[in-house]
Amino acid sequence: MYEIDNRGRIRMKSNEELDEMRRRIQGTISQTKRDELRDKYGMQLERTDSNLPFEAENEWLDYLLEFEQKFENAKTITVRERIGNPPIMPLNELPLHALEDAVDSFLELLTQFGIAVDFLGDWDDIAAYTYLTGEFLEEEISDMQIKGMMSVFTPSTLEYDVQMWVENFVMEFFSQERDYFLPSFDKQPLFDMQGETITAVNFRQQIEAIWKLFPPTNHFSVEPITVQVEGEEGEITAVISWRNEDQETAAQVESFFRLQPSPYTGWDVVQTSLLQELHHFFEA
Repeated sequence: MYEIDNRGRIRMKSNEELDEMRRRIQGTISQTKRDELRDKYGMQLERTDSNLPFEAENEWLDYLLEFEQKFENAKTITVRERIGNPPIMPLNELPLHALEDAVDSFLELLTQFGIAVDFLGDWDDIAAYTYLTGEFLEEEISDMQIKGMMSVFTPSTLEYDVQMWVENFVMEFFSQERDYFLPSFDKQPLFDMQGETITAVNFRQQIEAIWKLFPPTNHFSVEPITVQVEGEEGEITAVISWRNEDQETAAQVESFFRLQPSPYTGWDVVQTSLLQELHHFFEA
């Protein structure tokens, strides 16, 4: 590219000058797209990574714009409609040896229509096929397809769910999360290890008494030994390990957790031996 200097002479721009010009043009284009996303769709996007090339940022902004534009006008349809309402062979007509291939084929079909299913927990072929050809087909999604975009469903077993909520309880306990964790016990039943009802105030006092014995830590693990779910009761026995920042070796206790469905979402720990086990550990 050429330019005319202040003496009227034609001069070829250097590579550095050309690169700077391209960078400014791309930056202007990026800002225009961020402005459109903000003004039309309420997305507040700031350029936080100065090392990200504007070309890469523009590709990402194009993707966001395409998504918002299609989502704005998309109607809602079921998964069954998205995949063309294919014929479904009833489970009782499928031989057991054909179930695995049937599940795999169904998952491949879903992928062709931008849908993925990630089974969380232990699912056998019968349970997976029953889910895929039953309630899942009536799940609602937006009728829009964008290259590279997948609608992901994550069905989980009850055993997986209660284990996840125990891990969440342990994480907030060892990190000594006060703002959410401590107030969360107000609307759930709580029990001591003898099965007697205790108040949320009493339970919080027990927790805070244990917190005085060790500093907050994010270094912990939960290794389940047994997991059982029957109706609205879940029970887990697990090895709980933890260590402080300056420790190389983790300490551990074996603890019991009882869970019930939460009045909010998921499961709540309503009874645990963890506090008692930790009290014995630190007082030993």
